[in-house]
Amino acid sequence: MSDPTPPALPTAVVDPPRRFRIPLVWVIPIVAALIGLFLAGRTWYEQGPVVTLQFRTGAGLEPGKTRIKYKDVDVGQISTVRLAKDGSHVVATAQMAREAAPLLVEDTRFWVVSAKVSGSAVSGLDTLLSGTYVGMDAGKSSEARRDFVGLEDAPVVSLGVPGRSFALHADTLGSIDVGTPVYFRRIQAGQVTAFKLDDAGQHLDIQVFIKAPYDRFVTIDTRFWNASGIDLKLGAEGLQLNTESATAILAGGLAFETPPGGDTEAAPAGQDFRLFPTRAEALKQPSSNAQIWQLRFTETLRGLSVGAPVDFRGIQIGEVISISPDVDVDAADVGLQVDIAVFPERMQSRRDATQDMSEADFRAFVDRLIKRGLRAQLRNGNLVTGQLYVAMDFFPNAGTAKIDWAGQPPQLPTQRGSLDELQATLSRIAAKLDRLPLDDIAAETRRAIAGLASAVERTEALMQRLDGLASNEVRAAVAETQQTMAEARAAVADGRRLLASDAPLQQDLRDSLQELSRAAQSLRHLTDMLERNPEALLRGKPEEKP
Repeated sequence: MSDPTPPALPTAVVDPPRRFRIPLVWVIPIVAALIGLFLAGRTWYEQGPVVTLQFRTGAGLEPGKTRIKYKDVDVGQISTVRLAKDGSHVVATAQMAREAAPLLVEDTRFWVVSAKVSGSAVSGLDTLLSGTYVGMDAGKSSEARRDFVGLEDAPVVSLGVPGRSFALHADTLGSIDVGTPVYFRRIQAGQVTAFKLDDAGQHLDIQVFIKAPYDRFVTIDTRFWNASGIDLKLGAEGLQLNTESATAILAGGLAFETPPGGDTEAAPAGQDFRLFPTRAEALKQPSSNAQIWQLRFTETLRGLSVGAPVDFRGIQIGEVISISPDVDVDAADVGLQVDIAVFPERMQSRRDATQDMSEADFRAFVDRLIKRGLRAQLRNGNLVTGQLYVAMDFFPNAGTAKIDWAGQPPQLPTQRGSLDELQATLSRIAAKLDRLPLDDIAAETRRAIAGLASAVERTEALMQRLDGLASNEVRAAVAETQQTMAEARAAVADGRRLLASDAPLQQDLRDSLQELSRAAQSLRHLTDMLERNPEALLRGKPEEKP
């Protein structure tokens, strides 16, 4: 028996060293750390630049709470608020969002938004619930900026609104304020954005912004005027009332318009305009094209004022520009001079509008008009107010007159006013009345009236007596007439009763007629029988044969 084969030994296998394994207990902290790192990286990535804002006060600014909004979207938050080193203002540090970084440029504006109530507007009411926030208006500059000076008030117009700004110059501010609306044909077309007194203190510079598309209606010839409140004017044209809107009446407003025939090309941004006090003043013809004339009157000028119209048969061709006394010491005469401005364009016919008349031709033309009787006359424009105006009209019966072209300005001949002529006529009539023997006429009149009254009294007494006499006879006649009429009515009634179909008389009459008819028939039979048998008178009626 052989020995059993020993079992083969197992082959050794190299066991590589085992890798490092993280215990399960560390997994959760590591994941939490990774999430934290992710959030931190995300926060760092989303964080924008830090900006500093300077405000006059720190009212409404709370670190960690006050937000910064652009178009009602949160783009940042106030992180710190501190007082400046000199104590003149407040410096706030704000952490902006990453997407707001391109908006932080040179002309970007910041302001504090809170609830405000002014005379023309109420704003920021939503901050009563949400709290005060800082508004931002992105600029258009390409230069980045990180420190800004905040505005004290919210800008009236955002930088992104299309339109153009213009400058107005006025003597007084009136009721104009920042935000005052600007109207074009009673449509709000813009707002006042700013105003300031000029360096010399002579007038005010007012900045207005006209939004598109209304800004294209502002041309070089456009006129701006103050449309605030109610423009009530009592002049030679009567009572005039001009208003723009209820807002303009309460809070003020401006308006603009281009006169007919003005330039139609849009004015460039920043163009300067004069701000007129009223629409009438704004739309007047420019004085540079006016002809200045002088008039001399001897009657009173009470009711004539500077600005009164110069009228030619209903068309205003000019206005009164000055009134002054004219004293002639040598002639011991005192008159009144009235200087007027006449606009030749308004006297030019339409077909000759494009033709320019030379100075010599114009003077010859005026001389011919004077020769035909053209005169200036004061007329009453309003009987209630007594306002006067200057009328240019023809007076064929006026005396000979010439215009003195050497005078500066030339003097036009005048005609006494119609009211003055009326007063003179009334004075002459009053003088004639004064010469009449009014006392004698009055005495005669009183005597005539007394005689007339006496005659009237006698006539009335006579009429009363006649009335008393006539009244008894009339009453008796009336009584008799009434009695006769009653009898007549009774007779008519009796006749009606007699003629009625069921009246007894009618029945008796019918019976009588029937009896009479029967008697006539019997008589006719008797007559026939006697004609046939005359002997019947002696022998009697013969017997009838069967």
